[in-house]
Amino acid sequence: MKHHILLISTLFFFATGSLLSQDKGETPSSSTTHSFARPNLIKSGFYLKLGPVFPVGTFALDKVLIDKAPYTPDTTLFHAAKIGGNLGLGYLIYIGPAIANNFLRFGIDACFIDAWFATSKPNLPLNSGKKETEFWYFFFGQKFGPVITVNPIDRLMIDLSYKLNFNLSWHNSDWGYQIAGQEIMMNIRYRIFLFGLHYTIGRINYNDFDDARPVHNIDINTFRVLLGFKF
Repeated sequence: MKHHILLISTLFFFATGSLLSQDKGETPSSSTTHSFARPNLIKSGFYLKLGPVFPVGTFALDKVLIDKAPYTPDTTLFHAAKIGGNLGLGYLIYIGPAIANNFLRFGIDACFIDAWFATSKPNLPLNSGKKETEFWYFFFGQKFGPVITVNPIDRLMIDLSYKLNFNLSWHNSDWGYQIAGQEIMMNIRYRIFLFGLHYTIGRINYNDFDDARPVHNIDINTFRVLLGFKF
């Protein structure tokens, strides 16, 4: 009888120890599962960008437009656009939660202020009475479109967006406007610091908003390298 009691006691202690060891072994695996849950670091906020503008395509070339009937025959020279500058102020608006374990989030890139210019180098006669800056191209507009943000690691963010833009422009005493320009953009962000690459496509009509005047359409394609902050 004593041998039976000793055997049962021994089996009880072994079984209890085995259960305790299994419980202790499961605890790290459950904590490990929780450790893979990443915080959502993709947040909405304002951004500010500054940097150079590089005209590309025909925007960087001299252009002569010839007015024909029914308009008064005339020629208009648009000088080649040179390097300029850009100031952009906007807001990244994210819609819905981040997905794919907080790696990815969709939203809207709303650039409320897009002010930029491109210089030019006209050969002005000494007695022309005009300044070189009158032949520069000045723009003010807005841009809106969808944005996808990826957060691959830590606080590193990559923004990809496609936007439609509207521009008002002034050049050589004439006004023009653009309704549906396009922009493809990529930002690389770390914490508040931002580096952006922009390629814009568009065409503008410098006819002083007067349909009775001839159409003076010129391409205004640019490439921009911008630095800034996202708050």
